[in-house]
Amino acid sequence: LELLEDHICQTGISYMVRHASTIVTDSEKFVEQLLSLYTINTDFIKAAFDADSRFLTARDKAFRKIVNDTTVFSLDLPSAARKPGVAHRSPPESRCPELLANYCDLLLRKTPLSRKLTSDEIDQKLRDVILVLRYVQNGDVFMRFHQVHLVRRLIMDSSADNEKEEDMVQWLRHGGMPAEYLNKLSRMFQDIKISEDINSSFKEHLRRKDLTNLAAMANIKILNHGAWSRNSDRVTVSLPIELEDFVPEAEEFYGLAHSGRKLTWHHNLSSGIITMTTNMGKFDLEVTTFQMAVLCSWNQRPHEAISVADLHLATELGEVDLRKTLWSLSHMPKMKRQLLLMEPVATNPRDITNETMFRINHDFALVRNGVVQKRGKVTYIGKLQLAAEKVRQEVGEGIIALRVLRLQEAIVKILKMRKIMTLTLLQTELVQILRNMFVPTKRMIKEQIEWLIEQGYMRRNDSAIDTFMYVA
Repeated sequence: LELLEDHICQTGISYMVRHASTIVTDSEKFVEQLLSLYTINTDFIKAAFDADSRFLTARDKAFRKIVNDTTVFSLDLPSAARKPGVAHRSPPESRCPELLANYCDLLLRKTPLSRKLTSDEIDQKLRDVILVLRYVQNGDVFMRFHQVHLVRRLIMDSSADNEKEEDMVQWLRHGGMPAEYLNKLSRMFQDIKISEDINSSFKEHLRRKDLTNLAAMANIKILNHGAWSRNSDRVTVSLPIELEDFVPEAEEFYGLAHSGRKLTWHHNLSSGIITMTTNMGKFDLEVTTFQMAVLCSWNQRPHEAISVADLHLATELGEVDLRKTLWSLSHMPKMKRQLLLMEPVATNPRDITNETMFRINHDFALVRNGVVQKRGKVTYIGKLQLAAEKVRQEVGEGIIALRVLRLQEAIVKILKMRKIMTLTLLQTELVQILRNMFVPTKRMIKEQIEWLIEQGYMRRNDSAIDTFMYVA
């Protein structure tokens, strides 16, 4: 049994060592290899040992070691702030849950992979992911990254199949994933459905006010802050003149139906389509609101070169966001003719200064197979809006903060029921309760016990220092 377990474990980890650089960028290959390893060894045990439960248990132990291994690549969660009730440091964890979430995103989003697979094939691959998740210790990491991807798909309408999105939530529920995360996902779907009804009513409201043009381009999503967990600071941006009337109209309409509620606009998550006419033809550009604000700065002076300093005044964007936006419009991969031209040419966004000049490329066009197209559509959105550095940091901080709360809650719950308990038994029971989300370290448990003692929720037994008592 030990030989079989070691063989499976060494085979899986040695593969990850050989393909470490590819795995990080290609989650599909990583998941396919994990599933292949699982299937081969399961078939071998069935054929050679008549599916003996002892050998299947050895397979499970080996597989659990592989998916939770941190020797090849790991996920470093950010250190939490040094404040009461929050852990100081987090040991490295397996990056497997993040890669599984990325793989699910490839299957559920409109991608080349999801387009070439049938609906049944996608269902099977998603169920395979649930199978792997059974062996993952930090399921909360998967759920957090899965939620981030789902936010992007729902906001940008990039889901390949909305029904499959909801099916995935049910499969995760049956797979034992934390209910708290799953309930948030369900509320997100409800928000999207409610927003569709609000949009229809809003468009009709605009038509009654003879604002037909505004009604044609209006598409708002009213999202509940608690369910969507978007903690990023709102970014200030000066909207184009064409959109100036949109915000107050939407607020007035929503205020009439829902008095007392306040709308907070996240323009960094918004996008739209603008039509641009160049010397070569007319093109539809799918852009973020930041990109739209930058491009509209040339509406009144289409042939002038504008400095970054002037664009900052015109758009009110921060320095980092403005540089990233300008870079995305002047260095679009695979575009032979870029939309913006800069002078002097920079090699990365950090080289762009306030004196760098940008101008519209009036010879901009789509080139396909060496032929210049006179009409076409170009998408400049990509992952720009939701792939900011802050998002990844927020994911890590959110995971740590929620773990601390869940650990405190579990400690109090156990002691309230047991009244008195030793540290060893308390640690064992905490692992049993929290293992579907994460496995708390001994240090983390001790830190939270000390904090709960300071807050008066529990105390040490006077006659035994490693025994704790509940305080009513």
